[in-house]
Amino acid sequence: MAYKYKNVLNLQGSDFTIRTVLYSIQSIEYGPGSIDFNTITPMPPWASVNGEALRESWCREYWGVPENAGGLSESAGSYDGGDTIEFDTIGGDVRELMRKLSMMFPPEPLGSDGGLIVDYLWASEDVGKDSGMAQFVGGEQTYEYIPAPGSAAAYEAAFDIFGTDAAAHGLVFDAVLGTYRYDGNLFAKTEGDHEQVQE
Repeated sequence: MAYKYKNVLNLQGSDFTIRTVLYSIQSIEYGPGSIDFNTITPMPPWASVNGEALRESWCREYWGVPENAGGLSESAGSYDGGDTIEFDTIGGDVRELMRKLSMMFPPEPLGSDGGLIVDYLWASEDVGKDSGMAQFVGGEQTYEYIPAPGSAAAYEAAFDIFGTDAAAHGLVFDAVLGTYRYDGNLFAKTEGDHEQVQE
């Protein structure tokens, strides 16, 4: 089963640099706050017209995932004009695309605007199984942190990215295991409280 991933892209640089990059990668359909992978690595026409299998194969090879970014209506709708956007992917992260994005502006360009630093975070909706963060400057990865799947750090990274907590996923921290485990009673209690309110 291919899980959905939440992705967070944060840019560091001058206001001009950030605005320029976000404008250059936005989806024509959804506008500011969105992203179209074609703006970073364009899909050739032959890959888009020769069947779903070939298109998906090309996407996996060059984008790292089987299709373009999703959740764009929500990301564009919630965009506040700042330096951070969010988007969804299917089945994995897009670190290679983010590395290529960081190459759009060199680390120390001429002039006074400064370069571009790309901070990228991702987390699978299968919480605790795949989450991490990476930083790219001028096409080079300068930082990466990928906690071990199932570790407390992996769960907590996902909570931060999704903006939730353990209880929202039916999880509790188990001091013996040193990580989080599922507790169905949390959902049962929540449903019971909801029924009482409706009464």
